[in-house]
Amino acid sequence: MSGTLKAAGSIGLLLVLQACAPDPRSATDVDTGRFDLSMARRYMTGDGVPRDDTRAFYLVSNASVAGDADAKELLGRLYAEGRGTQRDDELATNLFRVAVDAGNVPALTDLGRMIETGRGTKADPDLALDYYERGMDAGDEDGRLNYQRLKKVLDAPKPKTAPMPATPMITKEPLPPPA
Repeated sequence: MSGTLKAAGSIGLLLVLQACAPDPRSATDVDTGRFDLSMARRYMTGDGVPRDDTRAFYLVSNASVAGDADAKELLGRLYAEGRGTQRDDELATNLFRVAVDAGNVPALTDLGRMIETGRGTKADPDLALDYYERGMDAGDEDGRLNYQRLKKVLDAPKPKTAPMPATPMITKEPLPPPA
């Protein structure tokens, strides 16, 4: 009897998940990972389902394997934040690069942040500024804000340092006593 209830509970959960899915759900959504990505976002925010980062990570991973560029960017964020999985900056950076190559605009800003801070790659503020600019040009608001912030820092005048004092000459002449 309990097996029947478990099966009925699983079917009920499946019906709830289908009800939460974006309409209309087509075979293309499933094949490309869009359905898994949509469900993952719901699990990440608790929208109609209990919040569950581990399940969201699993669903985003499936969508990423299916080739969805948005899923690769979101999977990079999950690795960068350690949500639903162990934090892995190098893998996050690589996922952002793949998403950028696939045309994902928010990944430009994500990759810029990783490069600016040296997480998962060598720190390079000038290269980060380039990614922020590309994101800004593509209409990403976060890219614009990060570009303006980093540009201001890079364009700020460098603090002047006092010249090094001359090295005193060492002589054999005795020094006069202090007065």
